[in-house]
Amino acid sequence: MSIMPTNQTPYPIIDYLGRPIQLQLFVTYRLRVKNGYILALRRNQHQQALPNLLVKHAS
Repeated sequence: MSIMPTNQTPYPIIDYLGRPIQLQLFVTYRLRVKNGYILALRRNQHQQALPNLLVKHAS
């Protein structure tokens, strides 16, 4: 029987512009798990073009 691997590092929470944010109390968010991050949308916000944070970019 195989065991599912666990992810020990938390995903960053990103706003609709791709900036890291801290969630606020008494604010309703719609949370969506994306490629390597959690997208937190407030009311009347829509997802913009966001990067894939799992892909390592060449320097």
